Amino acid sequence: MKNLILSIMAIMLLFTACRKDDDLTQQSDCGFIDFKYYNGKQFNLGEMSNNYILVGVDTSYSDSQIKNFISTLSYLDQSYTYTIHTTGQYRFKEIPLRLKSSKNCGQIAHIITELEKNAIFSYAHYTMKTDNCTNLIWEQIGNLCINSYGSNFSVKVFDENDLTYLNQKIAETNTELVEQNKFMPKWFELRVTKNSKGDALKLANYFYETGLFEHSEPGISKYAVE
Repeated sequence: MKNLILSIMAIMLLFTACRKDDDLTQQSDCGFIDFKYYNGKQFNLGEMSNNYILVGVDTSYSDSQIKNFISTLSYLDQSYTYTIHTTGQYRFKEIPLRLKSSKNCGQIAHIITELEKNAIFSYAHYTMKTDNCTNLIWEQIGNLCINSYGSNFSVKVFDENDLTYLNQKIAETNTELVEQNKFMPKWFELRVTKNSKGDALKLANYFYETGLFEHSEPGISKYAVE
């Protein structure tokens, strides 16, 4: 009888441990979005990558500060040689990072949440698989690439002289106005922060779905990871 009781207890402990692992996996809902709007229709952005994420860091941080902090994160592949990307006047450095092991969407959502708790990371985003590893002038940039998006998105208003709806939605979503395009005055660039009600892809889609704007698009970028 004693052995039977011990066996039952062992099974219960194993079941509890499994439930804890499941809870860890599911503690964040999967927030991956696989489309943007283009010409009024949903344009598929591809399947989520299970092995990579993208982080954005303010350019005020040095590369050595970034590398030192990344080296403390156990769920990242510390043997992976990543590249820190800086683009023009864009406010953030972007770094595609490889996870230590393949993760499902719920696990990546949890990692994104944890990363964004750190002051050094302005944002962390899902990435998408792609078979296309060429740049805009069809040059091969690597053997394996991923796509992702930054913190900014662009909105085209119907009338540049009436910004009532744009200002309302900026206030509602806690986004920031970056600038009005000098050459195409109906286009406005917005920025998402940690206080915004979603990332740039989610909010770009939301702005278009309101029907209050002619277009709304995130910036999609390609990164070579191998």
